Amino acid sequence: FPNLPIACNASCRRMAKGGLEPMKKKRPRATESTTKRVSSNSGVPAKPLAASPWFLLYTGSSNEEYMRYMRTEWGFEKRGDTRLFEKLCLEGQQAGLSWATVLAKRAAYRKAFHNFNVRRCAAMQEDDIDRILHSTASGPGGRDAVICHRGKLLSIPENARRVLQLRSEPYVDPNTGKNCRTLDSLLWSFVGGAPVLNKWKSAKAIPNVTPVAEAMSKALRKLGFSYCGATICYSLMQSCGLVVDHPVGTPEHRAAVARLRKRPRES
Repeated sequence: FPNLPIACNASCRRMAKGGLEPMKKKRPRATESTTKRVSSNSGVPAKPLAASPWFLLYTGSSNEEYMRYMRTEWGFEKRGDTRLFEKLCLEGQQAGLSWATVLAKRAAYRKAFHNFNVRRCAAMQEDDIDRILHSTASGPGGRDAVICHRGKLLSIPENARRVLQLRSEPYVDPNTGKNCRTLDSLLWSFVGGAPVLNKWKSAKAIPNVTPVAEAMSKALRKLGFSYCGATICYSLMQSCGLVVDHPVGTPEHRAAVARLRKRPRES
């Protein structure tokens, strides 16, 4: 389907020509956690300052929204087709961009795509995507606008249709032989149905992709899903708590351990 001849800002025009050039992801260098002390002239021992969060290298010190996301969402177990469908779609929108960009626009995506209701998204057609593109081009931009990439936007209703298709044409887990008729059961089958607590010693040890993510990507592509490469799949696994990748010794890792101890055991 040809690109629309619409007036758009500079970033939209670049994307209309084929999308932004992919930005290479750089793995941040891990730094040793250091504790600084406040000098004191009172003779009272100085109290150590709290160490910076390990993910500061990703988020930056000024992006409070991103830091809050890492503390309260990233690595938390997510269940249900709606929540997982939203995350799969947003991870796909991130391709070639930063997660900070997509996170800032999450509310705009929810508004444009019916809060990622799978049935309503599946019913959307190309003219609905055209309407979103026109609205984005003529709107205020920024946080209130989705990313002007027609292919990425079209993947959302198409992936929704693939989710619904699972109900009549289930994915068969090759390890257990069980039929997976929901996106939830499909994705979680790759980790045996329960979160995997990893024990990375530092941020630099955390991988961008794993064999399990590659297998997930291959299965999704075979089922007709798009924008679901192995790196995207591993980002989804991390953010939805299929794997817990906070480094050992961090407050986030300790909190995850506590959550998993309280988690009901699989029957």
